[in-house]
Amino acid sequence: MTTQTSGNYEQGYRAVLVREDTKKSLRVFRSGLPERDLFQERRIATAALEMAIEDASKDDQARERLFARVKDVVRRDLDDSKTA
Repeated sequence: MTTQTSGNYEQGYRAVLVREDTKKSLRVFRSGLPERDLFQERRIATAALEMAIEDASKDDQARERLFARVKDVVRRDLDDSKTA
């Protein structure tokens, strides 16, 4: 059983950590959508993750793009830790 810890708890969802700049991009993307009620951030993030995982599982080029992006994220993390 999961205990509700905040006002935005939704059954079947778990927290995932993302970079602040990614979260901001997600909010900008969501705010530009015409039907915002159906496109909450958690659903967009879930769909994006599912698509990335499915594509990388089926296609070598997609997997290479995913891991190239992972390396980019690591670089940004390292750059951020140097400036902190």
